[in-house]
Amino acid sequence: MIKAGSPEDMGRMMVRLDTDKVRPMDDSSPIRDLPKYGRPLVCVNGIYGKAAAWSHSYGLMEWLDVSGTYHLGWAQSASIKRVSVEDWKGSSGL
Repeated sequence: MIKAGSPEDMGRMMVRLDTDKVRPMDDSSPIRDLPKYGRPLVCVNGIYGKAAAWSHSYGLMEWLDVSGTYHLGWAQSASIKRVSVEDWKGSSGL
């Protein structure tokens, strides 16, 4: 678990700020953040992560790659599939 105010937490906040700057331009609807705890488990094109936020047409997904690096990325809502706990293959470090 990452504690608030830790270097990992600060790094994740910086990634979020950078991701908000590259938000898809064809969607001007408001961004709604999901609560930090209990975020839905999702899969996009074989990448397993958690849904962090959404807008009308896109979802923001967070995931850790095999090296443990944190990523955030926007995906079209149609490509985001909710995954059950049993089928999820993501990192427990999120």
